[in-house]
Amino acid sequence: MKPEERVWQYVDKSAGPDGCWPWIGTKGTRGYGSAWDGKRTRPAHRYAYELLAGPIPEGLQLDHLCRNRGCVNPAHLEAVTNRENILRGIGHTA
Repeated sequence: MKPEERVWQYVDKSAGPDGCWPWIGTKGTRGYGSAWDGKRTRPAHRYAYELLAGPIPEGLQLDHLCRNRGCVNPAHLEAVTNRENILRGIGHTA
């Protein structure tokens, strides 16, 4: 099985296309999933996003709109600048 097929074995899509897709595989201490892409271990949400939505533009990072770090649903992820991601973060005050 190819890594891009294998990754979905570790995703719970039971909430449907609009719900969170929790990563049920290995997670780091900060709650982000870890996925093997066939060459290296990567953040699972980034790998899933790239598989379904395309490349993440240079200089941008993914913001979890649902605020669930374990979610890999590309519909819940938005490519933003680091500054925008920080400003949107929980606990930030303007």
